[in-house]
Amino acid sequence: MKKSKLSITLVTSFIAAMALSACSSVKSDKEAIAEFTPYGETKSFKLYTDDIYGKYQSTSNGISKFYDKILEVLIRYKFLNQGFDKGEMKYSEIESWAANQVKEQKEKAKSTAKSNGTSYDHEWDAILKANNVENAKELKQKFIYDKEKEVMKNWYADNNDNAEALKNEFIGINADGTSAEKDVKGAFPYHVRHILVKVDEASDALDKFTKGTISDAQAKLLYNTVTTLAEGKYKFAEVAKMYSEDGSASNGGDVGIMTNTATSGSLGMVNEFQLGLYAYDHLHGNGKAETNATAKATIADGLGFNSIVDEKNNKKASEALPGLVEVPYEAFVDMGKYAEATADKYGNKLAGGNAAFYPRNILWNKYLNIHNIFVIKNANSGDATFNAADTLDANNNTVHHAGDEFKAENLAKNTVYKASLPRFNADNYLTDEKGNVIVGVRSQYGIHFMVIEKSVYDYAGTNGRSSLATYYSTKIPTDGTAYNPDSYVGYIESLSNEDYKKRADDVKSKITSFDSTYDYRLYTWLTTDPTEGIAITFEGAAAGLETKITQYINTQRENNVTKQKDGLQKVWKTYTRMLDVQQENREANPWKIINPVSGQYSGYYTRLISEQVAKDFFALYDNPDAIDDTPDPVTGISEREIMYGHFSEGGDYTYYA
Repeated sequence: MKKSKLSITLVTSFIAAMALSACSSVKSDKEAIAEFTPYGETKSFKLYTDDIYGKYQSTSNGISKFYDKILEVLIRYKFLNQGFDKGEMKYSEIESWAANQVKEQKEKAKSTAKSNGTSYDHEWDAILKANNVENAKELKQKFIYDKEKEVMKNWYADNNDNAEALKNEFIGINADGTSAEKDVKGAFPYHVRHILVKVDEASDALDKFTKGTISDAQAKLLYNTVTTLAEGKYKFAEVAKMYSEDGSASNGGDVGIMTNTATSGSLGMVNEFQLGLYAYDHLHGNGKAETNATAKATIADGLGFNSIVDEKNNKKASEALPGLVEVPYEAFVDMGKYAEATADKYGNKLAGGNAAFYPRNILWNKYLNIHNIFVIKNANSGDATFNAADTLDANNNTVHHAGDEFKAENLAKNTVYKASLPRFNADNYLTDEKGNVIVGVRSQYGIHFMVIEKSVYDYAGTNGRSSLATYYSTKIPTDGTAYNPDSYVGYIESLSNEDYKKRADDVKSKITSFDSTYDYRLYTWLTTDPTEGIAITFEGAAAGLETKITQYINTQRENNVTKQKDGLQKVWKTYTRMLDVQQENREANPWKIINPVSGQYSGYYTRLISEQVAKDFFALYDNPDAIDDTPDPVTGISEREIMYGHFSEGGDYTYYA
């Protein structure tokens, strides 16, 4: 048996040592790395290592390897010698499962060999190498340990006396609003659903925010999605199944539990999606924690709002965010109406066929090609209209402030349309069937229509809703009264217990993975629990290894907290800077230019196109014969010619850069 690497071979020798059977890796007692005695027993067992211990004992990488292997021995001993049966599988069940896994891997090797035209031995060796083992026996032992560890981790998260405290650490906030963080940073989980309408971004950075284009099919899909949601005949999940182009569509748009893990400098979701929801919930959402300053500060810190984004002005993420954008419901109605309008019945194309001037794309760039968070408002004539009146410059030339039309705060203020539909709340915002506001955002993938099913701001639970600790219960319907329908598990309705179990496993997975040093909790429990633990001492050359392991884990935890905070700051900075660039591209610029059609000074231009262009062109598209072709007796220009003159790139309505 080889002993030159810290692999399953070494652990196999550990198990052999515990069973007091002969093995070539077992050395004399003076070279034992550790000695442990199970509680309630008098016989002690020694763990042995080989000569590479001396090489690695002073390095963090080496300490981590020995820590991993010692933990493996403790877990395997707990199952094999002490009959650990508190988890969802007993050792005999695990052993049977592992044997089947080996059989499946052998079948995989046969299948792969046939597909690739290689030999079975070649593919089998590749599988063994990938698992760092040398034969089928060791592969089975690896599968056994992997499953043992998983079972114990899930049990610890769900049933251990410390499970409630662990869940609060995962959530990041206690029921009283105080921080639950201890040695690691909480995950601050959200349960989210969404519908995605795919739209690619323009490849040219200058066109990204102002000259995007969508197809007639995409315009119709946007129309169908929003109008179907507003009509209220279907639940959000049903609309997602009908129209969403995301992989979550089959699950009714349910993307599961979203956490704030950002240690790598990126989030689980795209920035606009995840940070957009955080921003909405923090600045404009239900505000369940607003009456509790302690809770609001805890959550703000956990979501990264206290990260410094602008070092020059010492501006925090929350201070760098723009206001909430209101997009009129009418924009989606018109999007469907304008979808196919590109030329009139005489074949006259808008701006010579420039797709950016198609009515649907004028609406797309004005209302939806923006990466700010937005809500859909059922506006009406009672809403204040924005002030876009012409003024005079110093030379008494008429100056039109074209940019007023495109300011975020004005987008829903010039509509005269109001639909009598059931899915708008008291603020006239579009909601799902439960009253959750539907939040929209544009990312590089398209438009996301998102719903927060459960927010971290709902940490305490209000109005009959479960607290977060209860919401993330892992109990399933067969658990009787312990099961709570108002939970992440109970979000679905199914006749299959397996469906509920999968969601419970999802919760367990999130709780057992939010802390990358989670295994140390098992190590601590296995070595310190007064009734079931295993007393372990380190001898000889390994004296002091226990302290080194503790120091290593503490350092890892400190580093993870730092990485998490730095990662959140990085993603917030990337997001808010992108919004700044977007604003610069969309706002009006005070350049003195003369409109070639009217001869007037435009004064201000914007890279966006007035919606009036879309309305006027659609009038020609919809009923071209209603436009007078008779030449004016003075100018000799007909109304039709004037209308088409507006649609050139220098036309009166465009103010187009």
